[in-house]
Amino acid sequence: MGFLDRLRDSGAPATTAEADRLALKQLEGRGADLAQSRHVLHFLYFADETDARRAADEIERAGYEANVDAPSDTIPEWTVRAEGNRVVGSSTVGAFRAWFEQIATEHRGEYDGWEASAKP
Repeated sequence: MGFLDRLRDSGAPATTAEADRLALKQLEGRGADLAQSRHVLHFLYFADETDARRAADEIERAGYEANVDAPSDTIPEWTVRAEGNRVVGSSTVGAFRAWFEQIATEHRGEYDGWEASAKP
């Protein structure tokens, strides 16, 4: 059995929408009231520093705090970590995922998802 077959058999989400639904379910399982604003992190990766910084500038104009980290031994790309307080729920995650994916694509990068705190 190959690596991807093991991953599929382990119950890993097949789509980003499924991953988002599972994350929301985990938050609810921790007692999160998804109607409340909470701390949210988004992760984007870029091969080039200029692209990472331009994406971070655009993200900051939308009201997030964006930090750019240089490649390291564990992460070989430039990382943009965007954070802010937002309502995270089934009616919002698709829109913010689409927006961050668009930012990443426009700046030749990749959006790697989000995480949120269970408590507001």
